[in-house]
Amino acid sequence: MSSKSTQEYLNEEEWWREEGYARPEDVPVPDWHLAILEERMECYRNDDTSTWRTWDEIREESMREIMEEMKRRSK
Repeated sequence: MSSKSTQEYLNEEEWWREEGYARPEDVPVPDWHLAILEERMECYRNDDTSTWRTWDEIREESMREIMEEMKRRSK
């Protein structure tokens, strides 16, 4: 491999085409991956979504906690 980082190498479209993956749909997904996804989706289907929080709520709470900790440490 060249001196490029692995990420740079993987990002190159040419590499994907050389490997036969012209589109994301062409990348093979093992059956066991699909089985895990199905198990997880089943959990969500049966979950009470009224208890879920939005990303905005989580971000706001996290930022509040960070700010409180920063204030506490600066004392």
